[in-house]
Amino acid sequence: MHGRLARVWCGAFAMALMGLGSLTACGGGGSANSSNATVSTLAPFPASVAQLSDANVVPVLVQSGPGRNANMPYVSVTVCQPGSNQCKTIYKVLLDTGSTGLRLFASQLQAAPALALPAQSANGSHTISECAQFLSMVAWGGVYLADVVLGGERAVSVPIQLMEQDPATLPAACGSAPLVASTSGADTLALHANGILGVGLFGHDSQAYFDCPAATVACQFSPQVSEEVQNPVGLFPVDNNGVAIQLPVLPSQGASVAQGYLVFGVGTQANNQLGAAHIIPVDPATGFFTTTYQGTSLPHSFIDSGSNGLFFGDAAVTMDACGSTAPGFYCPANTRQLSATMALAASGIQVPFSISNATQLFAPGSNLAFNNLGGPGSGQSFDWGLPFFFGRTVFTVIESRSVNTGAGTAQGPLYAFIN
Repeated sequence: MHGRLARVWCGAFAMALMGLGSLTACGGGGSANSSNATVSTLAPFPASVAQLSDANVVPVLVQSGPGRNANMPYVSVTVCQPGSNQCKTIYKVLLDTGSTGLRLFASQLQAAPALALPAQSANGSHTISECAQFLSMVAWGGVYLADVVLGGERAVSVPIQLMEQDPATLPAACGSAPLVASTSGADTLALHANGILGVGLFGHDSQAYFDCPAATVACQFSPQVSEEVQNPVGLFPVDNNGVAIQLPVLPSQGASVAQGYLVFGVGTQANNQLGAAHIIPVDPATGFFTTTYQGTSLPHSFIDSGSNGLFFGDAAVTMDACGSTAPGFYCPANTRQLSATMALAASGIQVPFSISNATQLFAPGSNLAFNNLGGPGSGQSFDWGLPFFFGRTVFTVIESRSVNTGAGTAQGPLYAFIN
């Protein structure tokens, strides 16, 4: 696997995979129960130049999905047989800036009305499969071609992955991590989404590919870059240099549903201009940047909508870890008001954030969107997960793509945000 994805691909699996009580964070998993009731709140679309009627805009909903899950942003994705109007819309696909490419459960296309897609052809084979390594999970399945339609944008003949197509043939080269699956089992973990839309910093995913029906290490190969699973945004005719995500401000107790916008393109339309955004350059090979927290430099930091919390190490807050009530999350007795500094091109910007008691946030009730959820991190990273997105416009610019910053032109990969 290409090194640039080794850590950023915490992505879709740094999240609460919650069947009403069962939770998994980037740092752990378990359940949360409390007798405290929460107040159900609907967080409306934020004030924005973007409108749902714009061709380059689709709605983002942070809500209950297949399972009841905290801080999971969903979008709908339409896939079509290439060059045709034979299409099917897949709902509640996880929006993930921490990974690259569209991955759908094969069962979503097999359900009536079924949609058949042509297999990817590479290395003289039509049985191409992929092993996509996330932080602690493996997405396994065949590679197929589809036109991907999002709003009024259409990417043609995009290589996508169909997961759970034949999990019994998982090759040893994938390692021993559990499979991402539609249901949990002894060797699987349920995603609680119908797929993953990876709109991260890179144009292709650089994962492990195989070219035989029953994949083994012996038939692993390196396809051409264009044959790998692709970031569909990078294949749009226009608005193809990245995305902007806008989510509303939340109250401290969270919201039952939060509504926002996914805008395609950065600086390509009136509704996706950087303006006075803070621009965060990243390592072009890994996508990491440096966050400084409590005097410690964390050079493997990243911004990831597929992480359901802010994950970082803190000696003081770690003492308030939730334990069995919500493993992998923080449970301070009182909400902590904290801050960290993100490295910009020539300076840094201090970003305030808060961490509340996860057990109380997960109390029985309806709220599923939180701006103050966090947990212990690992290594030299600060994972700026979905809580960072609330109340902001967050931009992701794809590698080698240009964007007008207002002060000149910058090249991706880079992040940017507006408070």
